[in-house]
Amino acid sequence: MSSPRLPLPAAYIDPAFLACLSEAINTPELVRQHDRLYGSTLMSRATPIEQMVDRATGKTNDDMRAFVEFVHRCIYLTLPDEAIESLRQIKEPANV
Repeated sequence: MSSPRLPLPAAYIDPAFLACLSEAINTPELVRQHDRLYGSTLMSRATPIEQMVDRATGKTNDDMRAFVEFVHRCIYLTLPDEAIESLRQIKEPANV
């Protein structure tokens, strides 16, 4: 039997998606490569004023939204059913 995957934003209630997101966020190389490929600045070492401008303009939120969509599309939707079922057994994902 196939394990259903939820579309965003409904996926936020799926423990499997939250586990995928948590693991992705805690994988610096993945975030760094996402920044490089998509032009985002999640791992940026920007100056405090640059960070303030990014927050004020919504760039920080846009970058995070793009990363979440990337994780949903490229990880969550492509994992084998067995992995999704296993992730759904985890009670609380780490630090999302």
